[in-house]
Amino acid sequence: MGDTNLFSTTQIVDPAQILSDAEIRAEEITIRRLVFETPLDAMKWCARRKLLKNTCDCDNCNIPMTCSLNSRVVLDGYQWICKLYKSQRSIRKNSFFENSELSLEQILVLVCGWAMEYPQDIISLEAQLGQGSKTVVDWYNFCREVCEVHFMQNEIVIGGLNEDCTSKTVDIDESKFFYKKYHQGRWVDGHWVFGGIERESRKCFLVEVPDRTEATLAAIIERHILPGSIIVSDGWRAYGNIQDIGGSMYEHHAIIHHENTGVFLQNLENMWMRAKYRLQRQFGTSEALFCSYLHDFVWRNQFPKSQVFAEFVIMVAAQFPVP
Repeated sequence: MGDTNLFSTTQIVDPAQILSDAEIRAEEITIRRLVFETPLDAMKWCARRKLLKNTCDCDNCNIPMTCSLNSRVVLDGYQWICKLYKSQRSIRKNSFFENSELSLEQILVLVCGWAMEYPQDIISLEAQLGQGSKTVVDWYNFCREVCEVHFMQNEIVIGGLNEDCTSKTVDIDESKFFYKKYHQGRWVDGHWVFGGIERESRKCFLVEVPDRTEATLAAIIERHILPGSIIVSDGWRAYGNIQDIGGSMYEHHAIIHHENTGVFLQNLENMWMRAKYRLQRQFGTSEALFCSYLHDFVWRNQFPKSQVFAEFVIMVAAQFPVP
């Protein structure tokens, strides 16, 4: 439906229309579905997915404010207004969108582009920002920051036990990541990364490490792999005492590379190949962003590509709660 100058209500949408996480995950969202007829339609889309506050009480009188049309509000056209105290509040207050001067539609298109891994020049045009806009880079970086915060609040753990109480298997390994010098063809010394991947789910963790000593790797194993797991590694000496970590929490199998390594090598090589390809394609030259790209990869790796945007919407709603 189109916008209307008569829209004035204490809630943006009927609370019954607010979607659950399961309903958001069931949606099939494309960039074309994020192009709205009016700013009000974009507001309603966000409110239904808990990205914007659906109701707002006045700080002075605790009476529900009214979401009303205000032609002076350039971005969204609406704001919360207390008719008693004449106070006003942005509909974006405390939300994911609060500090941006882009429209809601532009931001949603940028985020969807990041989730779908669209090239930045293409998504810049889709968001009507013009070719080569730095805004796309900034928003892609912001999306990765959201992933980083997620892992600060919800540290990823893999392995443990299946529903039938059998042990899950985690393959572990280290690998060296290199980066290319800006405007130069040579690759220079990069970063050692330690990682593990769960065979049953393909969930993984990747951690940049200062060294590959037994103490360093054992601490990461204990932090990211649940007790009861079967851990499979190569014969690197730092893995020699995995079975003793935490009072024998793990079963350890060491694989020698000249033996038939089967699933072990296939899982790890696939993980390293995808992670390095992604970083080499997007990381460029900024060492400061290296860990954020690792978090980006690990977070995405939990979901099918078609689900990444929906999961990101759910994650944003959790990090920027707007009750």
